[in-house]
Amino acid sequence: MNSFFKWMFKNAWNLFGALGVGGTFYFSLMYVPDYVKDITTGKVNVIHESLMDDVQELIFYEKSISIEDVEMFIRGKELKQGISYRYTSEELLLQVQERFMGNKFIPLEKRESLLASINKLSSSYKPLSKPVKKGFDWVLIMPWLFSAFGVIIAGIGASSLTGKLKSDKETEADIISGDIIINHHGGSMSASAYEYEKMVGDALSELNVPHKSDSNEYDFIVNHQGKDVIVEAKKYHKLLGLGSARNFLNMILASDKGGVLVVSSGLTQRSKELILEHNQISDNQRIFLVTGDSKEKVKKQLSEIFCA
Repeated sequence: MNSFFKWMFKNAWNLFGALGVGGTFYFSLMYVPDYVKDITTGKVNVIHESLMDDVQELIFYEKSISIEDVEMFIRGKELKQGISYRYTSEELLLQVQERFMGNKFIPLEKRESLLASINKLSSSYKPLSKPVKKGFDWVLIMPWLFSAFGVIIAGIGASSLTGKLKSDKETEADIISGDIIINHHGGSMSASAYEYEKMVGDALSELNVPHKSDSNEYDFIVNHQGKDVIVEAKKYHKLLGLGSARNFLNMILASDKGGVLVVSSGLTQRSKELILEHNQISDNQRIFLVTGDSKEKVKKQLSEIFCA
């Protein structure tokens, strides 16, 4: 339990980051479309109620109004709110009529007069023979655009979090040796490290690469194109860190030989950069990197180095 809490405190920021990414992704898909839809519906309702009030007022007080005026009212509201109104002028008048007839506070005689006025106004409505072709309605896809934007942001966050976790692991491997199996002659050698070194030796033998393994300093010495090359096999559970890479580099520099570093789990980015910088300034003592936990992978890369 104590180790669990230590792990929680150590990875608190990463956990909060993962929670934030998951929340962004969830809300983008589950809530944003409905939220945008509700906003659009609210705007349409505002337009509708405003038009109903305006037309009712003009008709009730018997002001001069034509079907063209009603259509202009609708167009003006659409431009103001930036959305399309879903009813025609005739449908709007029908709803005005229904509201008048349902208002029992208006005397019946007055309602009959209003009904006649609305019918007269509606009779002048002429449906368009060819519907007006409107521009693309962005309102219809706005919810999905916002959702897509949220998903993209969540994806960027997830990618950033993944990169940070990878960087943290590599930094940890660079600072401390971590969970590694150190295998060098003269020290204690675990069974898995011994098996990995033996596998590398078998791969060299199958490639018919002449090598010696009787040195107390190095795992293998290969004579390649008249020059000795040190081959070191490292069985690590985690990435090989900067300290181990620097030790191997110092050994190569002191030996005046070339080098091949075979690692089962791979190297941190800083370790790769260290080897790359060395190779850029040294032609006679180049270091080759081989990564793989199986004979096939290791053998293929060794073949590219010694048999090309």
